Amino acid sequence: MREPEGGSAAPPVRYHVGDLAVARIAARRARTVPGVVTLRADLSQTLLGLAGTWLSPDPVPAELRAEGVAVAVRGDRADVRVTVVTELGHNCRDLAATVQHEVGAAVRETTGLDADVRVTIADIELP
Repeated sequence: MREPEGGSAAPPVRYHVGDLAVARIAARRARTVPGVVTLRADLSQTLLGLAGTWLSPDPVPAELRAEGVAVAVRGDRADVRVTVVTELGHNCRDLAATVQHEVGAAVRETTGLDADVRVTIADIELP
């Protein structure tokens, strides 16, 4: 690493990534995993979403929605909970492992945070 002129090293970078930013990253990546039909919001997210539609005239684009993902950022770690719906024919354990891996990688790549990802399969759609 190159030192700046004058011989002193640059101070360490301090930053904070918000819960919503991490949730959007996680939701976007989870939706791309084969076998994930949709993300499912829990009751608290549903109620917040209803309140948000009354307060905000501009809807959030689908690719930026974070329903189905709950995040708590603490220091250099993010606790991420993802709730998905799959379709019949996908192995739930394999799907959960893939979502966990993909979401964790996306959060690390984008934010630099280590992520503890928990996946819940809320429903299986039948043909």
